[in-house]
Amino acid sequence: MTEIRLPARRDQAFEYDVFFSYRHRPLDERITGKVFNLLESYRLPGPLRDRGYHEIRRAFRDTEELPVSRILTESIDDALRSSDCLVVVCSTDTPSSAWIDREVGIFIELGRAERIYPLLISGDPESSFPPSLRRVPDILDRVMDIRPEGGVPSGESYSSRDQRRMMAKARTGILKVISAVTGCPHEELLREHQLRRNRRLALRSTGAAAAFLTVAAVALWLMGLARNYRDDAALREQASMSILRELTYDLPAQLTAVPDAYGQISGILRRNTEEMNAIVRLSRNRESVEFEQAVNYEKLATARGVLGAYDEALQAQDAALDIYRGLTDSGVEGALEALASAHNNRGRLLHLSGRYAEAAREYDEAIALYAGAAQPSLTDLAIFNTNAGANAAATGELAAAAEWYEKALTLLQSAGNTWDAVRASADTNYNYGVILYRVGRYSEAEGRLREAYNLHDSMLENASYLSDPHSFVKTVSALALCLADEGRFEEADACYARAIQTALTQATDAGSAEAAEQSLYDQLESQRNLADLYNNRGLLLNMREDYKTAGRYYTRASEIYRGVRDRTASPLDTAVYAVTLLNIGENAFKAGDYARSREAFEAGLSAYGPVCETLGTGDTAQYYAWLSYYELVHNRDPQAALEAALRGYELQPNAVLVNINLSYALLYSGYVEDCDAIIRSVAALGEGQVRNIRLDLEAQERAGLSSDHLPALRQLLDDALLIPITN
Repeated sequence: MTEIRLPARRDQAFEYDVFFSYRHRPLDERITGKVFNLLESYRLPGPLRDRGYHEIRRAFRDTEELPVSRILTESIDDALRSSDCLVVVCSTDTPSSAWIDREVGIFIELGRAERIYPLLISGDPESSFPPSLRRVPDILDRVMDIRPEGGVPSGESYSSRDQRRMMAKARTGILKVISAVTGCPHEELLREHQLRRNRRLALRSTGAAAAFLTVAAVALWLMGLARNYRDDAALREQASMSILRELTYDLPAQLTAVPDAYGQISGILRRNTEEMNAIVRLSRNRESVEFEQAVNYEKLATARGVLGAYDEALQAQDAALDIYRGLTDSGVEGALEALASAHNNRGRLLHLSGRYAEAAREYDEAIALYAGAAQPSLTDLAIFNTNAGANAAATGELAAAAEWYEKALTLLQSAGNTWDAVRASADTNYNYGVILYRVGRYSEAEGRLREAYNLHDSMLENASYLSDPHSFVKTVSALALCLADEGRFEEADACYARAIQTALTQATDAGSAEAAEQSLYDQLESQRNLADLYNNRGLLLNMREDYKTAGRYYTRASEIYRGVRDRTASPLDTAVYAVTLLNIGENAFKAGDYARSREAFEAGLSAYGPVCETLGTGDTAQYYAWLSYYELVHNRDPQAALEAALRGYELQPNAVLVNINLSYALLYSGYVEDCDAIIRSVAALGEGQVRNIRLDLEAQERAGLSSDHLPALRQLLDDALLIPITN
């Protein structure tokens, strides 16, 4: 979870900063949607915020084409009159719209002609401006021309590449409107924009190794420059802090694109804290510097957490908490919200290190503090609740987790239709769906996962540079797994196909430079997602008895996750790597390759055992379920298998995997009635589970395991398919 800094609200008579007027034509609508989201997501650079310039708050665009003959509806009229600026999206289709011409006319009548900004996407001013716009004095000085070079008169024929070029120009052009709304001079916005752009271009133009050397060298140079400024801090404090913010915010984000860079990031941030400590002692604006100092400590905590150095991460996070407490006691604006967010971040670190009880207390504290803020963000509060739910789920408290997720979704219903709220809602529904899937409530799980799928899909379709392809891929993969266990194999396969395509193409065809950079920034997460996809696709192929192809998917997943585990050394990545090995073992057993199966099982259990208790009840229960199966099929020891299965069952009695492997141990230990009861409940979950159990029993019989009860058990499975599934 990233740190949350809430921008100060300004006193403003206008409900909307910008009103978008445009034709509902394919090109006009696509470009308007992207520019709209670009504007709403824009964040002023730190130095400009510190000088008092305010953030963009809200923009308005109508989503329906209204008849020309109608007067303005009340809601549209109110929005237009309550908007500070008007952006008119101009194409060759625009002059024929009396509706747009009327909106421009009303803005002129309101005395705001100088606040009208044309966004030219095709044609030229003569052919694309509505009549009323041509009458506005000096309007050509405010044109934002984003037409691609060599563009054709009809925007409908612009290629995807042309449209990406248009959006690249829009990122500069829209600064005219941002300048008008925020009050920041256009020249200063352009300068900051160019600095950001140069950093991105420099990083993209080099390979990973060269990028690391270049960015690290720049970091050291900036550090020295900051030190020189610090010596004259009374006169140059603002310049010094601007450089240190570069080191706190921008360079660490860029360095994460480079393999094995987190150690360097944490080093930069650690040295950064030393420079900030010196500036605090000399600063005229101590509270402002302390705030940035706390943010830097939190960044350092995140970097150390990624490296698995949780004790060091917690020390840095505690340093940030101490500063935020002091600022809160002094009544500094935004400090209480930052303090709540810092408790949330401390909970995340404790969660990652397996200290779930302590993490729960931190989440409770974050929620209690944030609820008492003057203007709490409902989205942020919902995120805290979602984190608390994930923490409860890790300990096997699935009912408690569901309650946290319900609270988060209730908050998000009132949070407004911002992208942050949409993303948070998608993530919460995904987490909710996963715990429902784990206990076999497939119908409910599918509903949650489909909601998450639709929300992520809307972000991908409407604003590629704001989308979260990694979360989308995870969601589609989980949905496919749920469909497979319900026996809906074709639908599951279609989900996997789309998810794999998205995972493989997001970096090369992201739709915008920002999306490509974000994909590079999250390279490690991309690898995790792709490995999960390959693993889950293997599960589906295993159910369909294509063991050879399933084995290839499992092997590829384990190779990727081994690399991730080696880079992070985190318990969670180790556990997931172990599960991919166990899946290889289970698949090889069904295929009759018993030597490979034993080898993979033993490697997986050896990796899983040392970390599962650190991770919590869910992983520990799963470990014992796998251990039970290994004892049964390779050591042929039903009693040891039963003991391991019962240990898993005591920890998480409603987990599907735990119950299935317990039933097998009961079967071969002679407890056939108990076995039947469990098999009956699992079989009722869906055709996929029935098929999976059948294949398991057949593989066990081929390997020499036997029970006189097997014919009756097969009949029970046949009967289960005749009963309608109502889960």
